[in-house]
Amino acid sequence: MIANVVWPALYAEEKVSSIPIIALSLVIEFFFFRRLFGLSFQKAALFALAANIASGLIGLLGRPLSGLLYEITIGMIVMWIFDWGTFNPVTWISVPIFGGALNAFIELLTIRLIWKEKITKRNFYWIWLANIVTISIATAWVVASPSEIR
Repeated sequence: MIANVVWPALYAEEKVSSIPIIALSLVIEFFFFRRLFGLSFQKAALFALAANIASGLIGLLGRPLSGLLYEITIGMIVMWIFDWGTFNPVTWISVPIFGGALNAFIELLTIRLIWKEKITKRNFYWIWLANIVTISIATAWVVASPSEIR
């Protein structure tokens, strides 16, 4: 990521939108969609693919922007209370939570618009969890092996 100002969600986006994380998301969400909606193998694969294409495209900007929104709201409070900078533990934990919520919303909206499936709070929470898992892995990857900021 190259920017004049960086924040954790922007930094994590490089890994979130990487081929290994996208592949992992497709596999994990395939099983979640299959179970939640009682789908056949083929239809669950279509759900996962369509949902991830939509969340991937919108999320390229949406996830970092949601992280920026976090930084100028909750993040400022956390930094003030603990006297920490932007790259603090609470912010790193928040990246998968907020990024996962955005992805889950986009993915389920995609399913609703294309297949007219009923979306429930239960479905949202389970797809959010699936996204938290994959974004957590991407975030841990960033923390364990950060890219050089140029």
